[in-house]
Amino acid sequence: MKLHKQLLLLAGVGLLLGGTNLLGAEKSANAILDNAYKYIGSLDKYAFTAAVLDSDGKGDKTRHKVCVKVDRPDKMRADIKGDTKERTVYLNNGVFTMIDHRYNYYGQLKTPKTIDGTLDYIFEKYGINAPLAALIYSDMDKRTRYQTIQYFGTKIVDGTECDYVAFKNNGITIHVWIATGKKPLIKAYAIIDTASGKQYRKDTSIKWNTDAKLSDKDFVFVAPKGTYKISIKPAM
Repeated sequence: MKLHKQLLLLAGVGLLLGGTNLLGAEKSANAILDNAYKYIGSLDKYAFTAAVLDSDGKGDKTRHKVCVKVDRPDKMRADIKGDTKERTVYLNNGVFTMIDHRYNYYGQLKTPKTIDGTLDYIFEKYGINAPLAALIYSDMDKRTRYQTIQYFGTKIVDGTECDYVAFKNNGITIHVWIATGKKPLIKAYAIIDTASGKQYRKDTSIKWNTDAKLSDKDFVFVAPKGTYKISIKPAM
């Protein structure tokens, strides 16, 4: 009963290294990343769609599309569809629901009433990782930990000029592209795991809607006919 964390980008090696402008290297990578997380955390209502590509280092790849809606402080929805998963996750005023559309089962938990509190609770007690949680927390700037971080100038991503930063922590390297200007939204990022020696990689690109028209109905779960409820047990 685990949701595999769907973190961030659809870009190749060329996006990581090709054509990068190093003239702005005097910028602070820490400040750029913190500013992006603070801006996302300041949004009351928003939506985004993420295209996620997982590569296992052996040539196998899986693709998923994740559509997320956030209405702070207590409502969130994520619809995941792709090669291996077809699920919907709801957080609504202290109730967490996950439904697997392929297997027709769902589970529910009573949780803290805020989105942040719920995300912490389901991860710490049940080992469940919400899709793209880094773009949902309101205080991600206080949660990010890294051993080293570096700024690599600007890069055009999907027609938008972005600051490019990368940081490392415990064998994980994360490359992040953040829109310059008044709306420092994360447009893409790549997570590369070299600790296991398998060169696992997750790439995600993100399209944002900061003026999303959201309805309370978007976050209300109604069990479809033919589905059945199962229990969710705490992680050992």
